Amino acid sequence: MNKPRRAGVREVAQLAGVSVATVSRVLNNPEKVVKKTADKVLAAADALDFLPNNAARVLSQHQSRTLGIVIPTFENPIYAKFIDALEGALARAHFSLLVTTTQKGRVTEFDKVRELVNMGVDAVILPGGSHAAETLDYLSRFSVPVVFNSIYLPDSPLITVGYDNYGLAKALAEYLMSLGHQRIVILSEPLAHNDRARLRYDGAVAALQALESARADREHDQFVDVTTAGASAAIGELSCEAGGALDGEGQGGLRDGITAVMCLNDVLASGAMLALQRRGIRVPQQVSVVGFDDLEMAEFLNPPLTTVDLPVEEMGEVIARALIRHLEDDTPLTSRLLDASLAIRGSAGPAPSQG
Repeated sequence: MNKPRRAGVREVAQLAGVSVATVSRVLNNPEKVVKKTADKVLAAADALDFLPNNAARVLSQHQSRTLGIVIPTFENPIYAKFIDALEGALARAHFSLLVTTTQKGRVTEFDKVRELVNMGVDAVILPGGSHAAETLDYLSRFSVPVVFNSIYLPDSPLITVGYDNYGLAKALAEYLMSLGHQRIVILSEPLAHNDRARLRYDGAVAALQALESARADREHDQFVDVTTAGASAAIGELSCEAGGALDGEGQGGLRDGITAVMCLNDVLASGAMLALQRRGIRVPQQVSVVGFDDLEMAEFLNPPLTTVDLPVEEMGEVIARALIRHLEDDTPLTSRLLDASLAIRGSAGPAPSQG
């Protein structure tokens, strides 16, 4: 039985009401086409399940040996660490990796996924488990395997490979509480559109609910860009100069007796430490700081950063091997939880006396 003929450029042009040349320009140089026209062409292409020639050829011949990954930005070193391990494992099996970013949300993930599929990638890797339905539908429509990294969702139909963000953040908060800290504030990137950050925040809050000051301290939580400048601004908001009571020693510290800053990634933690030290606030004697990631810089900060050691390199290798086996031997993809642990160093110490 013959397979139905896949729609071509002429069918797309006819449905969009434009010329074949216009369709070609939209596909190859969209910046040179009026947005309204480009949107009409792309809508027609989606309606017809159209793929450019190179992608259609790869789908029929299965010869790409190239995977694609979409990440939010290159600015956070955690992505570079993961991609380095992923690409290295793929290269050993003679696979290549295409990397693209959403530029912190300035470009939609769906657009980037469509670009990768149009380039003929064999599989796609996406961060986290929260994605637009149109993205998942598009990948399913063209039977493109997809693995979701940096998260583990055992009850989800998605294939996830990562760690327990909720449980690890909860353990980190409990560690601070075990040191006697009663006033703990959280620094995080914005939670919208980032389920990993949301899980970490929810895990930390779950642990901190045991403290009498939990409700008041949540009003101090800061949500900022993942930069040292963002962390510095957050510390500025929390400092005694911004209002609130002095610390227990009667010295300028953080407002309302806050003695610990729990940062949900290491970039924010390093920025927070530097901002505190610039204000003459001693770490950890006056304020303890912890992070989440265990980037290479963490152990070289002064004092070395207590953080969560994430198996980012292992995750890259696990995902690469799983996708290679799936593409070469049709081995089913399965979700996997990777072990992670606290890295206890010098940036967190006993809570100072508040007497």
